[in-house]
This record gives sequence, structure tokens and C-alpha cells, in this order.
Amino acid sequence: MKKNTFLIKSLFLGAALFFASNTQAQVELKILTEMGTRFSDVNDDGKGVTTAQYYDFATGELTPMEPEALLLTSINNDENVAGIIEVNSNMEAGYKINGEWKGVGFTPQQDPSNDQNFPYGISDDSRYITGQGNEGVNYGGFLFDTQTEELVVRLDPQGEAGASYGVNNNGIMVGWVDRPDGGGTLRVPAYITTDGEFHTIPENQSPTVSWDNAIYGINNNNVMVGSFDLEPFMYDLTANTFTSFEIPQDALSAAFSTISDNGVAVGYAEVDFQVRDAIIYHPTLGEQPLYLKDVLADNGITVDTPDGYLGTAISVSSNGKYIAGWLNGPPMNAEGWMVNLDDLILGTATLQTTTVSYYPNPVKDVLNLNTKEAISSVAVYNVTGQKVANVSISENNTQVDFSNLASGVYFVEVKSNGSVENLKVIKE
Repeated sequence: MKKNTFLIKSLFLGAALFFASNTQAQVELKILTEMGTRFSDVNDDGKGVTTAQYYDFATGELTPMEPEALLLTSINNDENVAGIIEVNSNMEAGYKINGEWKGVGFTPQQDPSNDQNFPYGISDDSRYITGQGNEGVNYGGFLFDTQTEELVVRLDPQGEAGASYGVNNNGIMVGWVDRPDGGGTLRVPAYITTDGEFHTIPENQSPTVSWDNAIYGINNNNVMVGSFDLEPFMYDLTANTFTSFEIPQDALSAAFSTISDNGVAVGYAEVDFQVRDAIIYHPTLGEQPLYLKDVLADNGITVDTPDGYLGTAISVSSNGKYIAGWLNGPPMNAEGWMVNLDDLILGTATLQTTTVSYYPNPVKDVLNLNTKEAISSVAVYNVTGQKVANVSISENNTQVDFSNLASGVYFVEVKSNGSVENLKVIKE
């Protein structure tokens, strides 16, 4: 699919120059040279995991995983980890909390000698582990609660198979299910709520192609991303809105792999057979996804890889600052890379709580703001990063009208005396 990207690129350049000049963002790219260092995940501090190592962006150091661990798949801001460990000479899905590895075990319906649970994600609050599990020939997403130590495998009663790729602090699992379709099966994006209920999206619409339809990521504001009919999409559960995005120029297909809590979505575009290039989306960058290498180029960084591509962007930190992935090539041997966007994108600045007080939260109609310094501007953004309101200001005290906004999570950007603070507010 080809399209004219001149307008979008121009909008991006203007936005990038504006935010770079105001936040003095220090964007940086690091590409690892060791084979087999493809990243699986990254957190707000630039701490990431490859399949077998821990990585620190600040120091550039790789550290081997613990002897009992066999594979690393996910890391959160507390540096707790999901992966595979060895238990009694067998492989088992496991998790590390406070430096101690534990196994998730098996359900009563599973046969430990034949069945497996493969972990894909750990929630930011470390309560939930998720992935794909099977009970004999039946496959579905599993959910393990680290507080109650309860393990369940969710088998779709209407389908033939399923998997879960991610879970948020609300315990919502995201992935796909295979539904019967004229003698075959059709893969459909699906999420599962904590009551075990399966939901497919978009509602009342089936994909026309049978592969690469899935929800690959979810943030803590219940915004999901993935691929539907070979195009990237974003679904806001709270607002019940499904948004499909265009495939980047000259690409064959595209998908979002994950989304930060402040609306930075990353993923990849298939630019040729088994050749990918990383993509990024945020409303401040334009209306459609852009190639990440173009964003880097506009900030003075050249992507110097064998094929000129960044390959797959698999993870973005919850604060939207760090992106991790791997270059093209056999996945098990691929070299990993990580980008620090710093404060390039609106809303990723470090939250401060010392100069702005606000109440009530949750808010029903009016949010009151008080600051030590005179307020210069106030704006309200939804969880996908779109500006939904500008606010009239009055010295150190300002009221923000939420009465016309839908229920959900919003970010209130307050500028005062050269500083920027982002407040997370819940509208009832």
C-alpha cells in the first residue's frame, strides 16, 4: 500500500523540532553486536531482557541470567521477571520477584510430563503472569496470580485454540483465538477479562485473512494494540473505540506490538518477505505510524545496519521513553537494539508531584489545580495521546472542566515557570 506521507512527515518534523527545542531531548540508539541478544522487553529505567541476559541501557552492560533460569521473556519496573525455569529437571513457566525464582506449576487438568505453559508477560504490578498453555490437545491463554498462586488456562468455548501475549494490572489478558470458519479456522484478536469471559474485536466484524490477527499488547489504561487484516490497530476498551491505521509507505503489512501508558505504540512493518522495519506511533508525531529510523534520522541518528532496517520493535517502556527490539535475521541469532527517546514525545516527561496539587481524583465535573508558580498553560490528553481540551488559566489556581468528557483515564499537562508536569486523572 502506497500513500503520500509528505503532510504527515511535515507535521512530524514540526512537532519533533518543537518538542526537542523545549525539552532538549537526548535521543540515543544502541545496537548490540553479540549474536542472540534480541530483546523481549524493557522497563522505564532502560533495563531490558534478552532471551538469556539482563541489559542496562545506561551502562551498556549485559548480565547472564540466573543458573536456574532457562529463558527470560518479560521485565517490569520493579525488575521482576517472567521466564522459564528448571524445576526437578523439567522446564516450567516461572517468575522472579524480589530476586527469587518460583514456578507457576500446572493445573489439575494438565499433565506435567506432556503439557506446557509458555510465559509471555508479567503485569507492571507483578501480580499476573500470562502466556499460552495447553491441556492435552487444547490450547489457550494461561493466567497465574502471584498473590493467590492460582493458575488457570482459559480455553475458548467457541474456538479451537488461543494464546495470551500480555496482561495489565487489571488482569485483562490479550491475544487471539481461532474460530471455526467454513471448514477451517479464522484467527481473531481477542481479550479475556478476569471473569474468564472472551471478547473479540472489532465487534461484529470478522477479518478477511486468516493469519496475523491478534492483540499483541495492552497498557494499564485498557488500551490494546495489534494487527487486524494486516493493518495495525488500537482499541480503547473504556471508550469502546477501534481505530485502524494505514500500512506505512512501501510496506506489505504492519502491526503494533505494544503500547505505553501514555500512548506510544511501536511495532513493525513487513517491507519484504521476512524483512521488517520498526514503526512508531503517537499523535504528536502525526496521524499515522512512522518508520522509527525516520524519527531517529530527524534527531541526527543514522541507522547503520546491514540492510538499513531496524527490524522488529517488540517493546516500549510504560513511560514511553525506551523502545527495544531486534534486527532482521534468524530470530534466535538476531542482534538486539534499544532506543532512548528521552522526552522527545509529549507526555513522556518524568512525573513530578511537588509543585502541583490537584483534587478531587477521581473527578466528576471540575478538577482544581494549585501551583507554587504561575500556570502558563494546561491541556488534557486521553490515553491514546490525543488532546481533548485546552484550559483557560488564572495565575496559580485553575479549574479544569471534565463534565463533557467520557469516563476513563486522562493526562493533564500543566506548564508553569518552564517546567512541565503530567497528572494522571480518572474521570468518573
